[in-house]
Formats: sequence, structure tokens, C-alpha cells
Amino acid sequence: MTVMDAARVEAARKVFFEQRSLPVDQVNHAILRSWMRCADMGLDARRAPPAEAPSASDIRHLHERYEALRRISRPELDALYSEARDLSGIVILTNAKGEILDAVGDATFAGKAAEVALRPGALWSEDGTGTNAIGTAIAERRGVSVNGAEHYFQVHGVLSCAATPIIDPRGAVLGVLDISTPASVQGAHMLGLMRLAVEQIEHRLFREGFEDCRTLRFHSDPGLLGAVREGILVLRDDVVVGANRRGLSLIGRNWDDLDQVRLGDLFDGAPNSTGRLRGHDGRDYFSRCDDSGRGVLAAAETLDNVETAAIRRALEAHGGNVSAAARALGIHRSTIYRKAGLV
Repeated sequence: MTVMDAARVEAARKVFFEQRSLPVDQVNHAILRSWMRCADMGLDARRAPPAEAPSASDIRHLHERYEALRRISRPELDALYSEARDLSGIVILTNAKGEILDAVGDATFAGKAAEVALRPGALWSEDGTGTNAIGTAIAERRGVSVNGAEHYFQVHGVLSCAATPIIDPRGAVLGVLDISTPASVQGAHMLGLMRLAVEQIEHRLFREGFEDCRTLRFHSDPGLLGAVREGILVLRDDVVVGANRRGLSLIGRNWDDLDQVRLGDLFDGAPNSTGRLRGHDGRDYFSRCDDSGRGVLAAAETLDNVETAAIRRALEAHGGNVSAAARALGIHRSTIYRKAGLV
């Protein structure tokens, strides 16, 4: 963050926290929305948030419970280790609640970060830790950067962080990948790094397919089939029941369209003998359709299991509040009652 940016944020804090007004032209709107959520929850920005040190047993239990997520994200943590160390920072993986599972990078900064509870086992959701890249990425469902005084709590002003949520094939947040550095570090490319790394993780979720489903991979460039930038749709009886972000973008749809849209609503017929598809919008795609598989998250994973697990994570993250969990997942309350066995 430059000196000018820091001055602008400090001015925005004065407007928001002292004058009780909205600095709409002085701070990023994602940051302002987060400040508003935190204020609505009654958080006091001048006080340090509670930070209970998790026990070794707690951390071990957390690691065991989220071993699948840790395993599938390990290549990116390893790849980003050197980048984080060069920036005097750490790369962090959390679950969907914002609990830190792993942190790798600069050992000196890791020790300092632990002083503000940026360590394995700690919870970095907005409701407990205010505006921060991890919690705000979860709340916004997109990548965000939070630099210095943009953090809600003053004590976190020593940090600059960038985070991107990991989205599963049903559109639920699985976890977050974050890079955190000292606030003095100029790391304008950090958010881009997190987005690229998360694309790799999300692409790996489709590697082995899903039971009783076909996986359609498509792109206008045949050289990108099988690559991270390909579009992916998961089909059950020709109904789109899962996707990656790129796939939804290519067909002009969103997560709400899952379970509603059929293949015939998107393309003119099935792929031909050369794997060519034509969209209803006239665009041509190259494609490949994979048969059903066993899924990458567990040995006998099905798409229903993925969805049910996502619902249970959301319910846990929101203290059993069905309405809040439904809003976070972008689904109807009745779906949660049905899938989670609450009726």
C-alpha cells in the first residue's frame, strides 16, 4: 500500500468510525460492505478480537477432518512457499469457516503473525476477526485484498492479505487460499497469484469425475481442453448438476442454474464425431466427454455427497441457522431441509 493509499484509507476510517458516515468514494466497496457487516455485528474496531490459542489436539482433529482438502491443495501450498518467503509472508489454507488448516512461508513472519492469531487452528471469519481477506473472501464469495488499515480491527493493520475462495462443483465454498505479508510489502500481484492457484485446485476437483455423471470439458480453443482454463459441466441425465466457474462463464449461466438447465438448452445437439459443439449463441466449441468416475475428494464420492457435505459445512459455519446457510450457498431453504435430513 502506497503512502497515498494509506492516507486515503485512514481518512475513510475516520469518516466511518468517527463520523458514522459511509466513505463510498474513499475505500473499495467490498471493504466498505465488510466494515458495515462487522459494525452490524457490534464489533469494536478499537479492541483486539478474542484469540484463544488452539490446543495441539484441536489442530490435529482439524487436520484429520479436512485431510481431503489439505491433500488436494498441497501442490499449490508447496508451489507458493518460495513466493511467500520472498515477500516475507505466509500462504494459508483455511476451511469454509475460515479456520486455518496450514500456513507455510517465512518463519520470522509466521512468528509475528501468530501474535495476532494468524496461525493453524485460529478462526478468521468476519464475525470473529472483522474485515480480513479470508473472512471477507468467504462472505463475498470472490477474491479480495485487504491491506493495512483496511482491516476492521486496528491491531490487524500490520498485515496485507489477499485471498480467494475455493468453490466446489456445486457452487459452495470449500475453503480459502490466502497470502499474508507485512503491511509494508508492496505485493500488487498477490491476488492474481491466489486466483491462479485456486483455479488449479478447483480444476483438480473434477479430475476423476463423479459417480453416475458425465463430465463435459469444452473450450473454443482445442489446445485448452484438459487445461485449467477449460470449461467443465457435470451432467446427470443431460441435466447440468455441477460446473466450474469457467464453464458457467462460457455458457452465460450462474450457480443458480444448476439442476435447472439441460444440455439441450445450451447447445445445438450432442458433440459430433470430432467433438465439436455449437452453442445456441452461435459460438463453436471443441469438447470431450468423460464417463462417470469416483470423484477426487473421497474414494466413493458422489455429487450428492459433495452437496450434502457443503450444506452441513454451511450449517455448522452459521450455527445451525438454515436461512443464513441458504443465503451463503445461494440455494433455497427447502433444499437444505431435504439434503441435510432436517425433515
